[in-house]
Amino acid sequence: MSSPGTLDQATAVVERAAELAGWNWDSVTGPEAVAVMESIVAARSFLDAALLRGIDRLEATDALHPLGWASVKDFLTHLTGGHKGTGGGLVRTVEQLRDLPEVQAALETGRVTLPQARAIAAKVHTLPRVHEFRTTVAARMLDLVDTHGHDASDLQTAFGDVVRDLDPDATVVNSEKEKAKAERGAHHARHLSFAEDGHGGVRVKGYGTAEDAERIKATLHPLAAPVTTEPGACGGVNRRPGQAMFDEDGVATAAPCLTPGCGHDGRDPREAGARLWDALVDVCDRLAATDDQLPRDHGAKPRVVVLIDQDSLEQKVIDAGLARNGQTPTGARFSATAVRRMACDAEIIPGVLGAHGQVLDVGRAQRLVTAAIWTALLIRDRHCAFPGCTRMPLACDAHHVVHWADGGPTSLDNLVMLCRHHHVLIHQTPWAVHIDHDTGHPVWTPPPRRTLDDHRKAGIVYRPAQPRAA
Repeated sequence: MSSPGTLDQATAVVERAAELAGWNWDSVTGPEAVAVMESIVAARSFLDAALLRGIDRLEATDALHPLGWASVKDFLTHLTGGHKGTGGGLVRTVEQLRDLPEVQAALETGRVTLPQARAIAAKVHTLPRVHEFRTTVAARMLDLVDTHGHDASDLQTAFGDVVRDLDPDATVVNSEKEKAKAERGAHHARHLSFAEDGHGGVRVKGYGTAEDAERIKATLHPLAAPVTTEPGACGGVNRRPGQAMFDEDGVATAAPCLTPGCGHDGRDPREAGARLWDALVDVCDRLAATDDQLPRDHGAKPRVVVLIDQDSLEQKVIDAGLARNGQTPTGARFSATAVRRMACDAEIIPGVLGAHGQVLDVGRAQRLVTAAIWTALLIRDRHCAFPGCTRMPLACDAHHVVHWADGGPTSLDNLVMLCRHHHVLIHQTPWAVHIDHDTGHPVWTPPPRRTLDDHRKAGIVYRPAQPRAA
């Protein structure tokens, strides 16, 4: 089906659905209502299947980024007007069904509904990544729909029995446990050694867990990014094509620099491996130059930030065992007693919160977005403040609600924490945000949703599809 044909069909569905919604339902008899409901549910199932296909196409074409949307899930959450996370759930279903074509086909032929397909896909994706086993379990659950009419809840309940029947010895299910055992073995076998080669160099050899490797890479990769400069900043000059070796004063028109392989064009001449080695040396130099841990997180040294209400800070409340739990920005929760224990060994910033969660005290905030202001922002927003987004603070920026160039102050009541995707979105789309003066928290205003009248005004009208030639 061509794109114009697809648009014609979709517009026709909208027109017909609008007519049905405005029907004189008082004239419908009871038996007719039963038949109409069955038809509506069947149509809805086919529309759900088409919706998932459309989502898959949106991701494949990347059509939303030029419109300012940070992701497909953000667009879908706005479009459907659902709860936060609605768009993410639909995108996740599309991804899961890519690995289960039989379930996808069952949805598109009306064999199952979207809730049933989502129940099957979600449960199957909790199994180890053994494709044959996953597809067999999915096929067995589809059979339960055909033979017993299982709904989504029944399918979730029956999932355990299906898995036990197909894997009675739990050989496949326990494969993840074997992987964990292998990881423990890798941890015990970890080592690092340096061996001089006798020619002024050293060979590094090591082994460790994938988990440790990720922690190392997370630290080194930002420092290993290519460093660019202005052309000629290295001290070298390239000769232009056709230019003589010397100018009229006898001065060479080209000059080398001290960096091997440098093109004098401002590009970093180091290949990836060299940059990674330099990053490792840089990390060690930084650690040796400080008495504390490495600087990170918007210029602030790592600290334990604990969110706790004002009453629980009072010693008498803690001693009486009545304190509410403290919470770190990563979601970890501690009792007030545990916070006191942690304070013996760690640097604690007590983020004192009022009744509505607004920051009452976090230290002195300065004019620029320094450690104090960033910590206050972190305590208030805890993650990207865009609706439905929970990207961690390390991936976020401090966005001025009223732009600094427009006279907006760099203060907590004019800042909001946004990840890079949503920082771009807020500048390029009609999304708006302001800080509520009573609660001190950001309040978002989404773009207006398009209505059927909007589609008509845009010139999108129903045109009957032409019959195919015989």
